[in-house]
Order: sequence, then structure tokens, then C-alpha cells
Amino acid sequence: MKKIALIFLTSFMSSISIGQIDDNLTKTNWKIDKEKVIYGNTTLRIEGINDIGGMTNIGYETFEQVKAGIEKDAEKQMWTDEKKLKKIESYSTFMTGGLIHLYITRLTIAAANTEMFTIIVKDSTETEIFRKALKNNIPNVPSSGNDYWWNYTTIPITKNIQGNFFVYVIDRLGNDNSKFKFEIKK
Repeated sequence: MKKIALIFLTSFMSSISIGQIDDNLTKTNWKIDKEKVIYGNTTLRIEGINDIGGMTNIGYETFEQVKAGIEKDAEKQMWTDEKKLKKIESYSTFMTGGLIHLYITRLTIAAANTEMFTIIVKDSTETEIFRKALKNNIPNVPSSGNDYWWNYTTIPITKNIQGNFFVYVIDRLGNDNSKFKFEIKK
């Protein structure tokens, strides 16, 4: 039952989050050893470059930020207290460590499918905390004047993380540019 609820939650979050993509997440100009503030959190790119083959960027939201967003939606949509508390409780079960946002572009539809990617989270001592091979998610059609297929998904982190941590994005089709490493600074 828990697995089914997690699949539903992940699918639901991916579908509603599309209107909430931080502009900094979609910019190609993110170089190694440069920081960006995405969703209000500082992220340092350590490894992996955005090049003519495509872009790989991540952002991070704490559980507290996600909860604040739920509360804002609840107020705006006039939810009952019961509905709001139920949603917060549901989210707290599956994302105590927060939420990773992944935005990718690639030149082919197959390369931009999220099933080609794995997310690994390690603490500041490089001890693995979380690993997730992403599921099939068909990319979006390139926009006018652009050759890149793009995809966006959110990955809930099921374990609480203290302090700074690392997020690795592994691209199984990436050849020489297949490992991306970011540091989330808390």
C-alpha cells in the first residue's frame, strides 16, 4: 500500500509542479564551481557540464517549504482544515528530507526520458542516504526554434537530512558527461 501511495504522490507532484518551475532551473549558463539560488536554496554545481548535448539542473525544496506551499494553496482554495492536515500528513510520510527538482534537456526523445536517470543523495561525508532510478516519463516536445526535448520531475527524499548534502544525477546515456554532482547548502 505504501508503494502505491508513493507512486501516486510522485505522479501527482510531477503533474502539478510544472507551473512552479524556478526560472534558474531552466538556464543553461550554470558552470562548474558556480552557485545558484533555486527555490530559495543555494546549490553548487561540482561536476557535469551543460553543453550542446543538453542540460541537467537540479533544485531543492525543504519539507518546510513544501508544507508552506500546501498551506498557501489551502488558504487560496479554501480547503477544510481536515483536508489541509491530511495532505500535510501524507506529504510528511514520503518527503521528510524535502524535494529534489530535476530539469533536463536532450537532443533526442529517448535521451530526455527520465527512465535514463538515477538520483543519488549522499550526506556531507559521502555516505549514501537515498537512491532512486527514475521511472518512464515521456519528454515534452521542443518549443518553436529549439531542438531540445525537455523533461521535469520532482523526487521526494524519504529520509531526513541534516546539514549540507550532495545530489548526484547519473545519465545512463551520457557517455563522457554522464555524472552530475551538486551540493545543497542548508
